[in-house]
Amino acid sequence: MGIRDFIQYLGEHREKLERADELPGPVREETLREAETMVGMADAAVKDLESVLNHRRINLNEEHALRFAQDVFLYLREEEEKVKEKLENAVT
Repeated sequence: MGIRDFIQYLGEHREKLERADELPGPVREETLREAETMVGMADAAVKDLESVLNHRRINLNEEHALRFAQDVFLYLREEEEKVKEKLENAVT
């Protein structure tokens, strides 16, 4: 899944969240599983970027690019985490 796909799914999850009460249980549960997967993917990306930053000799421009990418994934993870938490409350 690319970053654009991630952003698209985040948007779809937010839309579903707005009508979570109207969604059938299986759809809510599937969306929750997708959100959990996406949070895990973002976590893994952040950790991988941190590993590169910590264990490689990189120049300043590369470091800035990696830190920017890391910030993007942190933001997306936080946003998907919000969706996940609200869906968890709607499912239970």
